[in-house]
Amino acid sequence: MNDTLREDLHALAEQAPTVDLAAQAVRGARRRRAGRLAVVAVTCLLALSGTGLLLQLPPMAPTVLARPQAKALPLPAKGVGAVEQAFRPGCIGGSCTDRTWHIVTRQGDTYRLGKETTGPLEVTADGRRIAYYDVKRGGIVVRDLASGKTWQAPLKQPADDFSVEYALRLSPSGLRFIVSGWGGRREPNKLVDVERGTVTDLKRGWWPVSVSDGSGPVVLAKPYDMTSQVWVLGHDPITIGDFTYSYSALAPDGRTLARLGQTVDRNRRPMVRQDGSLVTFSAIQAGRESRTVISGLPEGLHPSRLGSWLNATEVTVLAVPESPGATTPAVYAVDVRTGKARKLFTVRGDGQSVVPGLVR
Repeated sequence: MNDTLREDLHALAEQAPTVDLAAQAVRGARRRRAGRLAVVAVTCLLALSGTGLLLQLPPMAPTVLARPQAKALPLPAKGVGAVEQAFRPGCIGGSCTDRTWHIVTRQGDTYRLGKETTGPLEVTADGRRIAYYDVKRGGIVVRDLASGKTWQAPLKQPADDFSVEYALRLSPSGLRFIVSGWGGRREPNKLVDVERGTVTDLKRGWWPVSVSDGSGPVVLAKPYDMTSQVWVLGHDPITIGDFTYSYSALAPDGRTLARLGQTVDRNRRPMVRQDGSLVTFSAIQAGRESRTVISGLPEGLHPSRLGSWLNATEVTVLAVPESPGATTPAVYAVDVRTGKARKLFTVRGDGQSVVPGLVR
């Protein structure tokens, strides 16, 4: 395959995964290098024995305006509601002293975490728990926001593991997760069960897509030059006809995934483009897939990443501006049968943002 096509494929895979343009550029460079070496590493919301823990959102109006910025209070010890999104403010005027994580609840309250939480942070799909790297403890900590209870992961990790590209993929409860890293010295790829106190090594080069609680399914993916493989552990990997990182979590039926559709044309530039469609397919049986065109997104926004399922037919989609700064990113629910999108909430665009359940 020629270099131009390879670059197009990798460029497509890197489209705005975290709504942080500076961080995106750094991650993109590392991912291109990792792709050339075929070391590609895998937000969770899985089905356990065919029954998934679904992200529950309160009823919302079709159009939701961005909330005005509120003063961030220190995160209380307990009694915090479900998280809508988390963010780490961008640097203002060259000052990066306040790069700790903030969380915004569905009620609109904004809290900031302590200075020991400057590393990675993820939120369970239901928004009720967060997982973050605690510098003082040297590992991942899971925290229930309502009760204040915390769990320490059995895996100790140096902060250097998160100074390069990484993925932290949580189960619905947050008590089982995959932590992966690539581009650095160690490049871990481990499945961690907090309740059982176990750490399992996974094959290197496989990127985490989804993790379930207990002994439920774990889904990994591995892109190649023109195709990708999807592997539900315990089953044989299947091959799909796209080079992609843009997967959803596993659907409530325990076997269906969604991905963003794309087209390849060697006579155009760029040769690889997302085509605005959503493809659903079986993660355990190759060849079974269907495609629908996404409709209802505002002009200037395009689908960038997928996440958790709201129910058996709707999956969450992060939509980002086609041109940086043109409009504000937002999260939508898309019906996989009709392609119809409805807006859930607006994402902050002034720093690094985390959407609960997003696969990135």
